[in-house]
Amino acid sequence: MTVSDQETYDDQFDDVPWADPAIRERYEAALGRLILAYNDVDLHLTRLIEECQRKLGDPKHLKKLATGSFIERWDNVRMLRAILPDMPLLQGIDFKELHELNELRNIVAHGHFEQNPFQGDYELITRKQRHDDFSAERLDNITGRLNAQAEALKVSVWFDDLEDLDDA
Repeated sequence: MTVSDQETYDDQFDDVPWADPAIRERYEAALGRLILAYNDVDLHLTRLIEECQRKLGDPKHLKKLATGSFIERWDNVRMLRAILPDMPLLQGIDFKELHELNELRNIVAHGHFEQNPFQGDYELITRKQRHDDFSAERLDNITGRLNAQAEALKVSVWFDDLEDLDDA
């Protein structure tokens, strides 16, 4: 393509209404906030398991409870709760919410962002389906829910540490 051909090519698209690039930028920022919030939940779920293990005397055969995927550790906490229903550390955990938030995170973390270059609408494409309902506002709402769960997990561990100080 010569320089004059390039100018003709560019000129023919000058009046095309392109989607605002800020749409993707807002989505990227919201996704980043969501991933950071999820990682906070993920870390504190592990810390909760480790604190349970410490309370139980650090039995070697329970070390693997704090490893594995999020859903494996989530299930391990559910089992600990079933075995130790009176352990204060395990009270108030919203298992249903944590499971749902994990599923939502998986959609947005693994979904391909496909934006219409003209209208600006977009969808997330996963192996199983297409999602057109993950706006930046929805991602921020999910982030708020994740932050609430992270705080609940942190507080549970922190208060348990304070109870240990009272016992000393």
